[in-house]
Order: sequence, then structure tokens, then C-alpha cells
Amino acid sequence: MTRDREAMVTFLRDRHAEGIRMANDIARTLTTRGAEGRMGLTPSQAAAQAQRGVHAAETHSRFFEETVIPCLGSDGPTGRIAELQLHLLVDEHRGAPGHDEDWRLYPLP
Repeated sequence: MTRDREAMVTFLRDRHAEGIRMANDIARTLTTRGAEGRMGLTPSQAAAQAQRGVHAAETHSRFFEETVIPCLGSDGPTGRIAELQLHLLVDEHRGAPGHDEDWRLYPLP
């Protein structure tokens, strides 16, 4: 794995872990405040919304770990697709601490 690729993988793993932590924190808050009626949600609506956020964060991480990571560095179309996915997933976090603009595949318009 190239140095830039390793840095991008580490960066994304850190962002995904942070995203899961934040989703769980938001879930606790949403469930509590929604249950108290402050957000206009019933307790069951708040719990369902909270669970969707946690599930989305966990699924995003699993997608990266199970479909992108194993294919990085592969020859042919599979490797090129994994490389593109890596760059697109990194670009999703543009502006986050630790993001390197040199990782962009395409210049900003």
C-alpha cells in the first residue's frame, strides 16, 4: 500500500470510528429528548430515528472495511474501482482535521 493510500485508510478509519461514537451519542440524546417531548417526537419515533443513525454510521464503516479495503492494490477494474471509492470516501470528509487536499482526484470547481 502506498504512503498516501495508508494515510487515507487511517484517516477514514478514524472518521468512521468518530462517526459511530457521535451517532451513539446523538441516539442517546435524541431518545431522551424525544421521549421528553422536546423535539416533537414520540418515544418510539425518537428510538427509531436514533437507531437509523447508528445503523447508517456502522454500515458506512462496514462498506469501507469489507468492500474497499480488500480490493485496494488489486489489478484491473476491481483495483481501480476500489481506489476511486477510497478517494470519494475521503473527499466526503473534506475540511475535517487531518484531511489532505492532495488526496483529491478532481480539482474543486
